[in-house]
Amino acid sequence: MDFSLSEKEQKLWERAKAFTHEHITPRAHELEKRNEFPKEVVQKAFEAGLMNLHIPTEAGGPGLSLLSETFVSEATGYGCAGIATSIMCNNLAFAPLVIGATIEQLKTYVEPLITGKEPKFGAFCLTERGAGSDAGAVATRAERDGDEYVVNGVKCYITNAPQASLYTVFASTQPELKTKGLSCFMVPKSKATKIGHIENKMGQKNSVQSEVIFEDARIPKDCLVGKEGDGFKIAMTTLDKTRAGIAAIATGVAQRAVDEAAKFANIRHQFDQPIGRFQGISFMLADMGARAAAARQLTRYAAWMADQGMRNSKDSAYAKFFAADAAMQNAMDAVQIMGGYGYITEYPAEKLMRDAKLLQIYEGTNQIQRVVAGSAILKESANLDTGFHVKYDGRDAPVM
Repeated sequence: MDFSLSEKEQKLWERAKAFTHEHITPRAHELEKRNEFPKEVVQKAFEAGLMNLHIPTEAGGPGLSLLSETFVSEATGYGCAGIATSIMCNNLAFAPLVIGATIEQLKTYVEPLITGKEPKFGAFCLTERGAGSDAGAVATRAERDGDEYVVNGVKCYITNAPQASLYTVFASTQPELKTKGLSCFMVPKSKATKIGHIENKMGQKNSVQSEVIFEDARIPKDCLVGKEGDGFKIAMTTLDKTRAGIAAIATGVAQRAVDEAAKFANIRHQFDQPIGRFQGISFMLADMGARAAAARQLTRYAAWMADQGMRNSKDSAYAKFFAADAAMQNAMDAVQIMGGYGYITEYPAEKLMRDAKLLQIYEGTNQIQRVVAGSAILKESANLDTGFHVKYDGRDAPVM
């Protein structure tokens, strides 16, 4: 067992941290006031080679591992969760295509978006007003018409939608089959793809989410990813892989909360000593540090499993809900340790708290992650032999 990073991974980790220190952390509060997509910072991230890391080399990408992506997500998340989401959102948008599309499709639809002088974006379009956690309730339709599909429907809370040139859309080709009738499509931006309501959020204001409206959007049949009916499997496999990215952003937030609180506890004096010397504060800092460290290990392990081709549904769910909860708790503790300063917008703690909340909600709520993990545990236990046999309700229980 080796927890060390390779030389290449270490250089990427250091490069991402240096980028954050120079371009994100000093400007996050200023950019948040604009409540818009942070175009200049994302452009610099693109030029620094911190985007589209998972696209295979055959399609013009660097072909890096999911583990490598977590280094960038954690580093940028430390500076600003919203900017990190904007930078790393192509990971989610293009992941279904890397999973289910052919190299020819990737070269046709994705390579032109990632190899120019300016970054272009995709958008992952699964959620609808009536279909969030329940993918089987998707109402968007895709109907075959000769050599084309016609897509109609409305998606919501879609990250980077106004900037996107390509939408990865999950639409029903056979609604009566629920999840088994869900299919995945690449829908290029056109006059038939319109941006609807743009959300005004409590936090992560450096990331943009909106509705996307598809009105008779005609796409060639080669925009189908995989086969009809493969959509649900592709979506779930995508989320298994990308949860680690969200967990990494959350880990960055959790670590930033530790660092800001500890820095304050060293310089704030009460009763003739730094407040960090009081046991009540030092114990809080210890718990905060442990949460951030545990989140980092869960996250990197889940990503490593995916890179090894191992089923990681349970472990990626662990990483996502634990890291997001750690980010939220650490942010709240940082506000508490900093007292009045923590509640004031000139200081970073209150922003960490607002940004952290969304991490518990998007890309699968933490409750859904617990459903995923709990279901996996129950399935595993069905064939588990502990050598212990008991009776429940007067009936013989199966030997586990």
